[in-house]
Amino acid sequence: MICFWRMNINKTSSLVIGGVLIIVIAGAAQFLFPRSAVSPIIPTATSTPEQNISTTTTPVTSVTDVKITQRSSTAYSLSFVEGESITEWDFKGAYTGNPELVAKAQGEINRLSEELTTATSSAMILSVGIANQYELLGDGKKQYEYLERAIRTNPENGLPWHNLGVLIERLGAYKTARTAYEKSTLVQPEFKFYHYAYIEFLTSRMKEDTTVIEKAFSFAEKNIGKIQYLDDMRSEWEKS
Repeated sequence: MICFWRMNINKTSSLVIGGVLIIVIAGAAQFLFPRSAVSPIIPTATSTPEQNISTTTTPVTSVTDVKITQRSSTAYSLSFVEGESITEWDFKGAYTGNPELVAKAQGEINRLSEELTTATSSAMILSVGIANQYELLGDGKKQYEYLERAIRTNPENGLPWHNLGVLIERLGAYKTARTAYEKSTLVQPEFKFYHYAYIEFLTSRMKEDTTVIEKAFSFAEKNIGKIQYLDDMRSEWEKS
């Protein structure tokens, strides 16, 4: 499943099936505002689309509430906030209850999984692609596992962190989701897409936490500039 951005904060969600290069997606997202998972272009055996993703590394100064567990010099995992857990991982996916579409998703999972067994530079993209198919099926546990795999493959790319935030928010663990969203802004602070998603999440789910929200606005302005849409988001939050 390739889910895209909401055109208006807390109003309309739209799903986009298909893909373009990730860096184009990230650029377009400067004007579209996400609360759904983003999908990468699905590579073939001869393509390495991950090479098209910006992997600029920015030192991480803080991550709120949840610690990122380092497994090796380049591998990280998201730990749930104390007191939060997922008791029900399944949800109604876009393909749930439709045998033809379920079979289609399973076929795509099989294809991508086969490619993943020998993948090198495209492993992160393939893992996110498989995770998106499990989202279509409503299998949150498998989606989580493949997003974690994507993060272990490339922890300095914001895409799997963002999608993990979307998933965990959907499953109701908001403090943990907050950390995943924030992490996407920390590892790729030049992408407006991730700042918009993080601030939208905070102002809808944690709108009383003014300190964290102000910090998110300040960090966004520092990295993407004091643009009109950030002012609009602030005004909407302050009026809510």
